[in-house]
Amino acid sequence: MILAAALIFGVATSGQKKIDTSVFETLPKNLALNDEVQKYQVITDHFNGDIFGHFFNKIRVKGIYTRGLANGKVKWNNVTVATSMQRDGDFPEGEPLKYMEGFSYKPSEEMLKPEAFSSFGAYSAYAKNLVWDMMGVEGFAWSYWDSLHLNQPFAAKNFNGKLDLAGQGSFENKNVVLTWTGVSKRNNELCATIEFRTLNNPLEYAESEMSLKGRSHYWGTVWVSLEDKQIEHAELYEDVTMEMKLPGQSGKQIMDAVREIQFIKLPKDK
Repeated sequence: MILAAALIFGVATSGQKKIDTSVFETLPKNLALNDEVQKYQVITDHFNGDIFGHFFNKIRVKGIYTRGLANGKVKWNNVTVATSMQRDGDFPEGEPLKYMEGFSYKPSEEMLKPEAFSSFGAYSAYAKNLVWDMMGVEGFAWSYWDSLHLNQPFAAKNFNGKLDLAGQGSFENKNVVLTWTGVSKRNNELCATIEFRTLNNPLEYAESEMSLKGRSHYWGTVWVSLEDKQIEHAELYEDVTMEMKLPGQSGKQIMDAVREIQFIKLPKDK
């Protein structure tokens, strides 16, 4: 019986192709980014509540992000903000942020300065986060490409440090870790999956009569094409516990905010 089983197994597997394991050995060192014009739908859902899990409200911020423009510039279009008081209900149609229509810039440290956002109006904190989130995801995708090894956490020290939030507060990244966890497929392209995480990051922010102070944990995954190095998809999750003072209130309250962000690559004809 043992011999028969071995023969059956041999017949069943003899026609299968061997897996090419070279894609797991190293990321392609000479892979250059094909930085042609590419658009992404960025959707950020905020779920606000208390530290016991009680729901207050949710806010959706979304927009179209275009990169690969002349002189290394990027831009935003169709940015809207919508609020719902129901945890499981649909979002209403969002309110357009006109100051974000066609907002263009070159991703750099200049986008942490107040003058970069001099044209911003209502919901400016949410709009700035769109800019900073996309810069962060692109940094995680490309900055340490040649340093990553399969399933070996890498301390991305250049991301650590205290960042000025356009003159309205600060955010300190502590111990950012990147891990290349394998190869997957997105949009019919073979991709490297790169995970990122950082915990216990101090945060302070003040705008008008609102102020907050707290800590942030965030983590996520970015799928980077092994064909042209473009980002095929990304997800980011953040949990922020904070002491917050809202306009019109004399006291402070402890709140928890969870953010779920999707970076969806759009077809070129969109």
